[in-house]
Amino acid sequence: MAWEKLTLSRPRSIVPLVSLSAVWLALVIAGALLTDFNEPYLPFAIAGGFVFFLRGAPSRWEIYAWLLISAIFIKVIHLPQTPFWVLRVASSFAVLGFGALLLLGLRALWSEREGRKNALALLVPSLILVLFILSSANALRLSSGFNPKTYDAWLYAFDGSLGFQPSFWMGKIMYQSLALTRITLLTYLSLPFAMAVVCAWHIPSSARRVSWRVLTVLLLAGVAGWLLYNVIPATGPLYAFAANFPWNSVPYKDLSTFPLEKMSIPLGIPRNAMPSLHVGWVILLCWNSRGLPRALRAALVLYLLLTVVATLGSGQHYLVDLVVSLPFALAVQALACFSPPNPSRRIAAMVAGIGFTVAWLLLVRFGVSWALKSPAIPWSLMLVTTSVTFWLEIRMAQHHSSDAAAESVSVILPGLLRGAR
Repeated sequence: MAWEKLTLSRPRSIVPLVSLSAVWLALVIAGALLTDFNEPYLPFAIAGGFVFFLRGAPSRWEIYAWLLISAIFIKVIHLPQTPFWVLRVASSFAVLGFGALLLLGLRALWSEREGRKNALALLVPSLILVLFILSSANALRLSSGFNPKTYDAWLYAFDGSLGFQPSFWMGKIMYQSLALTRITLLTYLSLPFAMAVVCAWHIPSSARRVSWRVLTVLLLAGVAGWLLYNVIPATGPLYAFAANFPWNSVPYKDLSTFPLEKMSIPLGIPRNAMPSLHVGWVILLCWNSRGLPRALRAALVLYLLLTVVATLGSGQHYLVDLVVSLPFALAVQALACFSPPNPSRRIAAMVAGIGFTVAWLLLVRFGVSWALKSPAIPWSLMLVTTSVTFWLEIRMAQHHSSDAAAESVSVILPGLLRGAR
């Protein structure tokens, strides 16, 4: 990172820069003081700032300044005093994030033209992710007021049509392993940080413009997911069946008499079960990690597996929520990556993704009795949905790669020929 050198030959230019720097410093400190560190998602989103900062290849002295500023922020921020260890991890990461955001903003103000563009290319997506996570929490609280009663009974019965309750089964495994519980809990709550890692890695260290590719996919999934939450509002077995989760579930033979009735659940609990955006977002992160280092891609696959375990075992979701997130993610990926002139495979993926998503919503709402006829029915539907979704996404990705390769050849080859001449 290169900063502009101050000289006495330009005294007039320093005054507005100093003023803007003071304003930025005040904004960052205000954000640190107003942040609620008693919930982990926003602190983990703020922590993403230091990923973008490191992506910009800072100098040794900038690293020293970042660590010093972060240490000062520890005295400024009111860190949580609760014994919940995840909050302590999130808060510690957030302190590093505030220091990074402050330095990125100052670099954008004081650097020369190219350095300023690079700093903004790193700062803007970081701030967008923070605002996105903050607005998502408020949107979830708003949707709860729209749906005082939930359809958890339908989701519970459909999961049971598989012959057992997957979330209850996974919950028993988690409750018997402290290590697995802690790992999956950290995985589940650190999703905003994982988003920041993938978004930052798509930005070259010398970037001069904001990379919108992954941001667009994540934001579109968030908006579309919030809309679907209001179609079949549900909370999860932990909240709907708190007295029984995860030890007691209705046997398969008794599900035919299980009453399918709306459930009154406190409005403070989000209606964000169907589809699972947690799993959907991580799937999108995996799909959009092509071209990144193999170690990072392998880590994302592991992160996806741990997210599946966490969403089920913690009682936040039913298995059917996770299945619906697959075609939902496919539709979002196809829509966000739609670009002429050869959109046929993307259109096919988008239509299939939307079609499967709508079909599953209708099936869960009106076809539970049909699914209860035999466990082979829901298992077959889940297998077909999963297989077709991944096949269409791979097909679409291969088409995108071939288009990119053809475009590169069409640009590079004429240049080589001109050079040969």
